[in-house]
Amino acid sequence: MNELVASIRSEKSPLSGQSHRSSGNFSTEVLPTGTKRLLWEVVGGGVDPYDITFDVKKDVSGGSDPTELSGVISGNTSKVINARSLYIANPSGAQSSFIVNVYVVL
Repeated sequence: MNELVASIRSEKSPLSGQSHRSSGNFSTEVLPTGTKRLLWEVVGGGVDPYDITFDVKKDVSGGSDPTELSGVISGNTSKVINARSLYIANPSGAQSSFIVNVYVVL
């Protein structure tokens, strides 16, 4: 069974005053030993979760936020990202807010 390491609420579009950011920050800085990949799961959004895509960006203080992952879809696995301040960005396809659960794959 995969272990949940983060759960974050994202709005269906960027937050007020933001160009890309649609969620608060979450962390994947502390992962279990042996983590091979991250698994991304979308819950909610008012549509089939597989119709929602988003990017994952790293929050850099005083700098440009790099995109760590692009076009993530529920069920995707990705490289391991060890970061303290990540956020959901550029969501597409959602009709309402949604939850992104991040699991480790051992």
